[in-house]
Amino acid sequence: MTNWNITSIENITHEEAEKNALETMKIKDHDCFFVDFGGAFGYSVLVFRNGKHIHYANDYELHHGYLVEEQRKEALRQYYIDTMNNILFTDAELLQGINSYDEYKRKYHFLRNYWIMQFDRLSIFGIGDKAQREFDETKPNFPFYNPVSLCYVADVEIVEKSKIFLEHLENAYAELKTDDEAFRDMVSHELANHEACITCDYRDALGALGMVFEELTEARQHIVINELNRQIQEYC
Repeated sequence: MTNWNITSIENITHEEAEKNALETMKIKDHDCFFVDFGGAFGYSVLVFRNGKHIHYANDYELHHGYLVEEQRKEALRQYYIDTMNNILFTDAELLQGINSYDEYKRKYHFLRNYWIMQFDRLSIFGIGDKAQREFDETKPNFPFYNPVSLCYVADVEIVEKSKIFLEHLENAYAELKTDDEAFRDMVSHELANHEACITCDYRDALGALGMVFEELTEARQHIVINELNRQIQEYC
């Protein structure tokens, strides 16, 4: 029996995942294989698209001991299904509007980090002489730079498609920001993310949104102050 570790799991091919799967499910144009590795990783879900392993999207029993303890191992299956429906998107969905800041963040993360993994690529990141040598040897096979996912790819159409998706997403986000209730949701999210209830400061949260307090309308300044005070009171 294989002693699975994170490297051997992430190197599993589509064929191997299918062979070892207890169950296979198509979710948002992705092949999701439910596999029990035993040991620490246990019952897990592996994600593929176009035959490529989207291993950044994988999830493992290792991370959900509390759920297994409270609801037994069987609960993991539905948890994985719900999670994949939340973090994965079809190409058509990337060209739809967005209804919330949370949806924008999820689609943005998916596009930059998961979508590109269905293609062969060469990352711009590497450390050390060995990595540089490997980069120099491989670079001729990947002539086109993709600024959306910070990598080089073999087909310029991948780059163009990435840019179309990102432009549409940013335009939808810009439209969303014109709504005051959506703005409140954004501010609330980033205040919590930057622990403003402890720092009592809204500047980092607004900075994450590319905004400056003094440049906001009076109504939106009130929203920022009200949300900050609410989170401080809830923390106290």
